[in-house]
Amino acid sequence: MRSVPPPPADTLRKQTWSCEARVVLITRLFGGGAKAREVDPISWLRSSAAKSALRSWWRAAHAHEFSSLDALRNREEELFGASGTFDSKGTRKGGPGALEVTTQSHLALPPTEYREPLSDPLNYALFPAQGMGQPAARVAAASDQTWSSIKLTSSSDDQTIHDLFLQSLHLWLTLGGTGSRTRRGAGAVAAAKLEEAKKLGLPISLQELGIFLRTHCKRQEVSNALDGVFCLARTRRIFLGPAQASGEEAQRKLLSVLRGIRQDRPRPQGGWGRSRWPEADAIRLKEGPAKSWVHPPNPENAGRFPRAALGLPIVIHFKDRPPTEPEEHQILGAQPHEQGWRKIERYSSPVLLRPVCIWEKDRAQYVPVAIFTDCTLPADFRPLVTTKPKGELAPSDVVRNYGILNHADETLLRIESAFEKAPGFHPL
Repeated sequence: MRSVPPPPADTLRKQTWSCEARVVLITRLFGGGAKAREVDPISWLRSSAAKSALRSWWRAAHAHEFSSLDALRNREEELFGASGTFDSKGTRKGGPGALEVTTQSHLALPPTEYREPLSDPLNYALFPAQGMGQPAARVAAASDQTWSSIKLTSSSDDQTIHDLFLQSLHLWLTLGGTGSRTRRGAGAVAAAKLEEAKKLGLPISLQELGIFLRTHCKRQEVSNALDGVFCLARTRRIFLGPAQASGEEAQRKLLSVLRGIRQDRPRPQGGWGRSRWPEADAIRLKEGPAKSWVHPPNPENAGRFPRAALGLPIVIHFKDRPPTEPEEHQILGAQPHEQGWRKIERYSSPVLLRPVCIWEKDRAQYVPVAIFTDCTLPADFRPLVTTKPKGELAPSDVVRNYGILNHADETLLRIESAFEKAPGFHPL
């Protein structure tokens, strides 16, 4: 008679290090659930989203240390995991990596439909929630009663790796968020209380925040092989604004400055003037320079799309309808391909806006922070200006004689200048 087989091996991962954090939501959350544009009412901060955020902030802090994309990717997969595969010898490759993240969340109030007046600067962050041809999305309100407990554990014995994970947590809780539109300050999270921030080693005063930003956003050389990778070593300028009583008010301060300069319209007596940016005129000239547009275009603006350096896609909506004005256009990107042109629908903004929580004694305050990094678009990247963003790429819609990267510095300097002049803002 055969003996009883041994019990199966324990499937629990070995844990040699752990760190726990309790965070609260300080600005409105858009998306972040399993379905696009939806907030998960059970787990507004999912474990996978938290791990993905830590992964991206590790990359932002350390990409400059690698000479190739493969080397960066290999190290990232060791730390944070990769899809499991088998090589030609049957050896398993990939797996969960050295870090495991679990979350437990509580949403104080159910998400509500996003409806803000057009005058509210928050729309510059959350305009996709307004609908744009589909029903308005539901967003979660900022609240110190909307919390999440995050637990990081590692199977590694290496203290250096533990320090990397803790550094990624610091960056995420200071500069990042969850859900969509985090570069515009949406879905920002912060330590729940002063004691929690101290325990984690987060900056808790304006002075400590300045030291933190100078340390982690220090400009350094980045290999040309990593063109296109967002990293803090590409930081150009940092601006701090006046502290506010809530994260959402600090976000509004930031968005108000950005909205003002991105629209850049004079305000003569009796209403708004035309934008000083050239894109609307460039579209009018592209669609038909001989047409009798209600706003005659300036011929000098032909083929100019500088705001493409600030993130894509860009929606250009004209107040008047055809035939007096062009129909709505979107600016995407196109890159030369062996069979013509390849459409690129998204490019993350090099301008990061974030309300950061600090404390004045035991009272939380929120500092508006704007971080400018280099444009990471390839030199051969061109604007794709179309009325059918989801359709096939039409070669005639590619603006071949306008290199976005060639004009990116000039565009970023124009935005930086607006923050430098904004009341209460100052460069770090």
